Amino acid sequence: GKALTNGLNPLSGIWAKEELIGPEAFPPGSTHSTFASNTMGTAPALEVMKICEEENLGRRVNEKGKQYLTMLKRLKKRHREIGDVSGLGLTLRIEICKKDGYAPDRELTDRIFQEGLKGNLSYKGKKYGLILDVGGYYKNIFTIAPSFYVTDEEIAMAYELLDTLFTRCKKS
Repeated sequence: GKALTNGLNPLSGIWAKEELIGPEAFPPGSTHSTFASNTMGTAPALEVMKICEEENLGRRVNEKGKQYLTMLKRLKKRHREIGDVSGLGLTLRIEICKKDGYAPDRELTDRIFQEGLKGNLSYKGKKYGLILDVGGYYKNIFTIAPSFYVTDEEIAMAYELLDTLFTRCKKS
């Protein structure tokens, strides 16, 4: 809910087919949520929805997501320690594995995470760091969720930084 209100305050909602959520299935008063009908959240949520429609963000997210996923697949070809790369739109994932490309490698994942925080990755003469989101059952998955407005240049930068990071950490 917080993304829909651009972080202003929580707003809950459900998106479903009418026959699944209509008044016949759920008459007024039959459900409850702490954040339902949050009047402070509805105005910014409506604006966010208008922007999504006016800027056709659904199409943009799918196009940029495909581009980003292609970049991650190129990265996977260079690093045997990258297992599955996948995603839906701009929610992507990188699985870190042992050299077999299958068995989870939590130790390498932790090294990559820590190295990214140091802020000493170079790109076009500047130093950068990466804050990576670690998850998955074995804590060996990086979730990548860039802005809806991610640029081609930023995707190229992500490739270079991640490539440097993986190269540096697998040698450790």
